[in-house]
Parts: sequence; structure tokens; C-alpha cells
Amino acid sequence: MTSNELIRTVAHHEAGHAAICFLLYGEQVIKSVEVFQGNAVSGRTTTYSRLPIPIVCRPPIGAPRRGNPAPVSADAIVDAHGVLNYAGIAAEGLLVSDSSPAVWTRIEQAGEPAARGWADREALAELANTVGASRPAEHFFREYWEEARRLLRLHWRGVDALSEVLVEHGKLHGDRVDAVLLASRYG
Repeated sequence: MTSNELIRTVAHHEAGHAAICFLLYGEQVIKSVEVFQGNAVSGRTTTYSRLPIPIVCRPPIGAPRRGNPAPVSADAIVDAHGVLNYAGIAAEGLLVSDSSPAVWTRIEQAGEPAARGWADREALAELANTVGASRPAEHFFREYWEEARRLLRLHWRGVDALSEVLVEHGKLHGDRVDAVLLASRYG
């Protein structure tokens, strides 16, 4: 893989994470998205909270939070994070127009992308453990993969737009990520 192809692939990987985060958690959740760390091509998407609450688990707008607990279950939180964590590698698969989870094996054999996907699966396992659930990194969760691919296909315009900006700038703050994704949705 050439340097430009690697940068483009990592940009799509991180744009996939960002797009799913935006869809599942809303605006002002992403802190930053980057393609480079120092001089190396190594992506990262960070959020303001280590454990953001999915939009579907929040109380209705205008309802007071105190005395009105949100219907949050550990499984709902972990499942949302599962889709988020599988979004990067799913975006890589969509970038090469592959429609099957077997792309995971081919990506793993290529080396570097496997490290990105494995790190995402380990992050999910760690988060699940934090809330008392089990999502072992060694297990491939096909339902997360399929939901990430479904959502990414529906919002691929945003993934592509964000990826282009990431390739050009290398790093974006969350407000800029939100603006790019909003513009792609309504532009």
C-alpha cells in the first residue's frame, strides 16, 4: 500500500468512526479526529466523554434529568459502542467495495489495518468490562459489523466528505467534524 493509499484508508477508517458517533450520539460529542500522530499515519477519534450515552437512551428534550432517569442499560451502551468500534474497519471494507465480513481476514493478513481493527475490538472489550458486560476482542460480532455497514452506506457521502478534509488537514476539532457531517447531510 502506498503512503497516499494508507492516508486515504486511515482517513476513511476515522471518518467511519466519526460518522457513526455523530449518528448515534449527536453533535458536540466528538472532541477531535486525526489521521496523523506525530510523523506517523495513525488515526484516532476522541470524544469528550469516555462513555457517551446514545441518543436513544437519553430522556426526551425538555424533560428534567433529575427525577427522570434515562432508560440506560449496560447492553444498550455496549451495543452502541460495538457499532461505533466496528465502524472504522467497516468503512475500510466499504472503501474497497467489499460486502462480506471475510474482508476482515484479508485486512488482517495485510498487517497495519488489522492493528487498527484489533485496537477497536480491544477498546470495545475494555468498555464492556467497565459496565459489567462481556464483548471479548477475540470474538467477531457480526451484528455490529452489519449495523455499522448499513449506517455507513446510508451516510457514505458524509464519510467521504470528512475523509477528504482529513486527508487535506490531518486533524479536525469536533465542531468542524460536526459541520462537515451536517453539510453532507443537508448540502
